[in-house]
Amino acid sequence: MNLQTAPRRSNTASTLFMALGALAFTLLLSIVLSESASAHGYMESPASRALLCKDKQNTNCGAVQYEPQSLEAIGGFPKSGPADGQITGAGIFKELYEQTNTRWKKVNMTGGKQTFTWKLTAAHVSDNWRYYITKKDWDPSKPLTRANLEPEPFCYIDYKGAKPPFTVSHECNVPTDRSGYHLILGVWEIADTVNAFYQVIDVNLTNDGSTPQPQPEPPSAPGKLESALQTAKSIVLSWLPSSSELKIQKYDVYRDGVLCGSTAHTTITDEGLLADKAYTYTVRAVDVNGKTSPLSTPLTVRTLKEENGGGNEGGGHNGGENGNSQLPQWDTKIVYLKGHKVQYKGLEYEAQYWTQNNAPDASAAWKLLSNVTVEWNSSKAYLGGDRVTYNGVTYTARWWTMSDKPDQSDVWQKA
Repeated sequence: MNLQTAPRRSNTASTLFMALGALAFTLLLSIVLSESASAHGYMESPASRALLCKDKQNTNCGAVQYEPQSLEAIGGFPKSGPADGQITGAGIFKELYEQTNTRWKKVNMTGGKQTFTWKLTAAHVSDNWRYYITKKDWDPSKPLTRANLEPEPFCYIDYKGAKPPFTVSHECNVPTDRSGYHLILGVWEIADTVNAFYQVIDVNLTNDGSTPQPQPEPPSAPGKLESALQTAKSIVLSWLPSSSELKIQKYDVYRDGVLCGSTAHTTITDEGLLADKAYTYTVRAVDVNGKTSPLSTPLTVRTLKEENGGGNEGGGHNGGENGNSQLPQWDTKIVYLKGHKVQYKGLEYEAQYWTQNNAPDASAAWKLLSNVTVEWNSSKAYLGGDRVTYNGVTYTARWWTMSDKPDQSDVWQKA
């Protein structure tokens, strides 16, 4: 009897072992795929609060210990973004909201030049990185709010919509006028979505304070202010960048002595002007510490007369033979700003941010205006609300997408 039943027991054990192995593999695969799907980026050095949770140096962290790269929220900080009290957890990981003098492991740091390194697990095209620090008198016993932070970043890295490598390092000058426990908030703004990633570092900042640090010189005046394009209602200006020891945060543009606009770029379009009228412009640079340059050499420019067709946005062109639109034809040489509208291959597009020489039908910088339906193109970037036809069926994009076939992806929904 024992000889007869032994094989059946062995087969049962083997079957159970194989089933458990398959289950373990499935669970492991689901974890890997889940992490891959949610992968984005985190501050690797100095180590962020989230990364120290993953490394078990911070405890009782909740789910962030498995995905320090996923602190993603609406961008545009500080005007938008996570709510006050939830900034350190990006409005997602509530355990990271907790704040006391001893709750989190601190990274030792001295003021002055420091290198901040991000590890990206999905290298999104990027707008910029910004670094903020808490004020001298901030209260470390309460969750972080915007009022606790200096209003301007101490470091600004403009990425101009480029796609970064998977390891990104920035050299920044950390303030030397404070010591003790402080928080440094890094914000990574994405260019092709409205979101950003938030990482906070708990630092034990050491500054002697006995010897005043030399202050950076103000930026130099912008050079070669000129205008290559005018319409009846707008003037496009450009200039050479200022030189500065610190990052240039923005350029302020003055029309007839009055501030008329600001930009992080070296070109701007001044709109809403009168036809056939002369305007005098000057430009000054502002660095990340708020120091301003001298004004540029003045430039006087006249708008076109109405009959010259200068009333179109983005350039002095009327709608051409490719369509019946009254919008100007897209031009590779023109700098377009957010809100500018053009026609291209008979369709109308609107700029989503600063762009130049990016074809509207192949760039996320342009949005195809709603109520227009086109054939789906695998090389075209679509935004939420765009309509396409594919195999005779009309679809509407639910969010940003490119190369996802409408009949095979839930980013598309039948109209």
